[in-house]
Amino acid sequence: MQSFLDRIYPRIRRYRFLWGWAKDRATKARCSLRTEDWREKGFRGAKIDVCGGRNPYRPGEFLNVDIVDMPSVDLVFDITKQFPIDDGIIAEVFSAATLEHLRKPHVDHVLKEFFRVLQPGGMLRVSTPDIEAIAHGVLEGEDLAVTNQHLFGKYKSDQTEDYDLHRWMYPAPVMIKRLTELGFVHAERIPMGDVPHDPRYNYLIRAFKPN
Repeated sequence: MQSFLDRIYPRIRRYRFLWGWAKDRATKARCSLRTEDWREKGFRGAKIDVCGGRNPYRPGEFLNVDIVDMPSVDLVFDITKQFPIDDGIIAEVFSAATLEHLRKPHVDHVLKEFFRVLQPGGMLRVSTPDIEAIAHGVLEGEDLAVTNQHLFGKYKSDQTEDYDLHRWMYPAPVMIKRLTELGFVHAERIPMGDVPHDPRYNYLIRAFKPN
């Protein structure tokens, strides 16, 4: 025997887009309220997730920054320009699957901005594809569909967007060296933990702004 929902679903199916619209509106309202709360504090002590997009990292704990104003985005700005955030006020910066989409001058600019906005003692965690591991994967006969996606980015046929493509990647030791040059201390590679990217072909580095 069919359930009530099964019986009425054919009639309401055409309106299911309304559920998505209502859900997005509710998500955006929560993000806007959270952002205004932090704005009143001058964002002092906030944590930011850089370019979390549709899949923000620990929403509610981190403010999701992105260039595209999606429902789950808290702050909208272009990270290749100066962040609209004061010096030395952010408690933690998290960046995963972002820097590889930028060219080298923009990568270096963003790393400098991370250092500028972090408060003394603030923590940075940055994850990108591991170009050395990808190269080893190719040489060891890994599925080319896997290695190519990590190397070049996610292609979506004719719907591929520029934001999806990869443009520059620092090997992990070079990223640690670059962060140290910019003034970070205790930069080291750590386990991926809850960062939802393939640990075979991505790395996570943690560093701190000096007190």
